[in-house]
Amino acid sequence: MAQAFGEAFAAGAGRVVIIGTDCPGLSAGLLRQAFDQLLHAEVVVGPADDGGYYLLGMNALQPELFTNKDWSTATVLPDTLADAARLGLRVAQLPTLHDVDSAQDLATWRGAAKAST
Repeated sequence: MAQAFGEAFAAGAGRVVIIGTDCPGLSAGLLRQAFDQLLHAEVVVGPADDGGYYLLGMNALQPELFTNKDWSTATVLPDTLADAARLGLRVAQLPTLHDVDSAQDLATWRGAAKAST
């Protein structure tokens, strides 16, 4: 992820957002909101309910946010937020969404989607 951010900024991007492909609840509206938040914050994060995140955005490369993480665990989001606070970065948060990492997660998401319609 750090390399992708770095390449985008090196190519001249002013705001960069990376998304996970396992979050069916992510909408175009939330993507617009993420880019809008980066006008006022250095970092935007879309928390996933499993302790990770489905979206991470920045308006400048912050490589420290990618170091010393236990990826794919429930500590990724809190560790990232702690690093951002330590660096003095303003962080905006989007709504928490459910990501799909297993068949059970998919069943849970389908049930929630049906209940909301």
